[in-house]
Amino acid sequence: MILFFLPARLSQRFKDRKPLVLLLDLLFLGAVVSAGFIVLLRFVEDVTWEESIWQVWQTATTVGYGNRPAQTSVGRYATMAFGLMDIAIVGAGIGAVFDAREDKRRRTRLGLMDNPHRDGYVVFNLPGTSQFMAFVHEIRHVEPDAPVCVVDDAVEQLPESIAAIPRVHFVKGSVLDKDTYTRAKLADNKVVIVFPTHPGDPSSDGTTRVAVDLILDTVTANTRVLHVLVSPDNDWMFSHLASTAVMETLEVLAIVQECQDVHSADIVQRLLLNTQDANPMTVVPERIVGWTWQDFVTYALPAAEACRVEINPFAIIKDGVPQLCPSRTARIEEGDLLSVIALTGLDWAAFEEALVRARA
Repeated sequence: MILFFLPARLSQRFKDRKPLVLLLDLLFLGAVVSAGFIVLLRFVEDVTWEESIWQVWQTATTVGYGNRPAQTSVGRYATMAFGLMDIAIVGAGIGAVFDAREDKRRRTRLGLMDNPHRDGYVVFNLPGTSQFMAFVHEIRHVEPDAPVCVVDDAVEQLPESIAAIPRVHFVKGSVLDKDTYTRAKLADNKVVIVFPTHPGDPSSDGTTRVAVDLILDTVTANTRVLHVLVSPDNDWMFSHLASTAVMETLEVLAIVQECQDVHSADIVQRLLLNTQDANPMTVVPERIVGWTWQDFVTYALPAAEACRVEINPFAIIKDGVPQLCPSRTARIEEGDLLSVIALTGLDWAAFEEALVRARA
């Protein structure tokens, strides 16, 4: 209604404004009109400031016309003019509030809003509904409130089954657009995962390479970057990048092992599932630096009994390369990492203390 009082060009300009901006404009306009109305009533009707404010509020909200209706002609005409404008502004403002809320929901649904989450996971290129839902399910088995942001340019909006999951956000954008990385808030999250744009197509690794390179320019050392590699022949493209590759054909390799050794696939699957049995856990040795692998394995059993935990030594990681079956004489050195198989919640510091006591 307020638009009827404005010239055609100005009225159209108001209509074209975003709901939130329009709401702010209406609040400002309402404040100006009300202030003018208050001042006019105060001096023309010779009432107190309190009475003037009270009369304007009641007029604008259509509650009434104050304790003392205007007595002068100027006051009455002003009440009609300013009152009509105030009533129109209040009505338009209420409508703008609902429009702004709906616009925010629409923009969120279409991936036009910035990622509001922190300390979560950012997934580039939606891998597929079932895969993504399995990812969220497994992550949240250990981190129940872990937020996830999907960045994709190939979909208009997330599938309903994914959009219904709490704390899952969508950012629509191209990997070549700098604004995409800004809106995804990569540096504020702990893990970024890049899936191939076209699963099964080795040429997708080239696009993944570009995305990983740009992501690494955006994040800090506190954010890990993982990428899914379609073809192992393309691993050379990532050789100098601080990103961890995960083979897309991992399930094929599990099938190969199962063909050659029964139960292998089930064992690998259980190792990777948070929802079943124990999982690999990477720890930093401090008290046992200098020990041999044989020392570690030998004293792990009595230490586990003392701590009442279940744990099995799995591998040594030297310079980022895992050794799954180390020599008995292999020495645990400064900077090495250890991989153990344990249940969620293992207190490694306490277990390492138990190792030292068991060897004493």
